[in-house]
Amino acid sequence: MKPRLFGLLLLTLATPGCQSTGDPNSGGIFWSEDKARQRIEEQNQRLNALRSQREQIQSESAALENALQRQNRILGQ
Repeated sequence: MKPRLFGLLLLTLATPGCQSTGDPNSGGIFWSEDKARQRIEEQNQRLNALRSQREQIQSESAALENALQRQNRILGQ
């Protein structure tokens, strides 16, 4: 009975030092649903920022294409 109690005590002392994570793939049994929700929100914010950046780049690209076409028309005349 004493070895079982000692093992339980050891496990109890060891687990508070383990950190939980929002990623169940890397957190094993110590992942937190709240941290997972926060991680998802951060990923969504990053995705939205990248989409906005992509739209800005596409707009700049279209403006450059239009300027190039205007220059080609002027030079072609």
